[in-house]
Amino acid sequence: MSIITMRSAPALSADAVIPTVERGVLGHAVYERLKDDIFEFRMAPGQRYSEQELANRLGVSRTPTRFALHVLAREGYLVRVDGHAGWQVKPFELAYYEDLYDFRIQIELIAVRRLCTMDPAPDLSELCNFWRAPKRSRNLDGRTVAREDEKLHSTLVALAGNVEMLRTHRDLTERMRIIRRLDFIEPARIKSAFDEHDKILAALLQRRGAEAERLIRVHIEASRAEIRHITLHRLALASQRDDQRDTQRARA
Repeated sequence: MSIITMRSAPALSADAVIPTVERGVLGHAVYERLKDDIFEFRMAPGQRYSEQELANRLGVSRTPTRFALHVLAREGYLVRVDGHAGWQVKPFELAYYEDLYDFRIQIELIAVRRLCTMDPAPDLSELCNFWRAPKRSRNLDGRTVAREDEKLHSTLVALAGNVEMLRTHRDLTERMRIIRRLDFIEPARIKSAFDEHDKILAALLQRRGAEAERLIRVHIEASRAEIRHITLHRLALASQRDDQRDTQRARA
């Protein structure tokens, strides 16, 4: 399996001896860097790395690197391969995420149905402040929109009042985060997200349960379709980079 080149960055540390507290901070910094590379497909699904290789590229020792790798493995982004020091970015399985999307839809349909029958009606003002803002005032930054999108859906489920449903939805959200953030790359998709959320909130405020359910389903399906397209495109680009790297290494 070929190895994709990680984003170049300044070395985090070159000291051989680092105090315990500083080493912990450094480990978290390495963790954030590696997780960002995985989320941005700079470390492509299925690619294999050694601890030493990653430590060299980040300019740190193997101790903080090993800490970061073990945390990422516990979170499900990496798997151990090739003995003690080999790691693989977890292969990407679209069918797995399709199943998560199906589950998520069902939970959110139940949530909006409940919200439309609650007495008194739930307070949606904070969500409306962001998603129903005038067009000229919208925050169109992709990362901000992704964060607010996750907040809206989690809040709707939380307001529905079922603790176990909320716990399950939070678990789904965590597992889907790596691909859901891809939904907010293109400006046109960000604009659509504002329009879709605006309509969903309007239906909830007007207590139109059937309409809210229809809109939430359409919105999530649109997100699923966008992510499916972008993910396949990202994987294709990653594969091309791998091929180019293999060619360069063969010529070296």
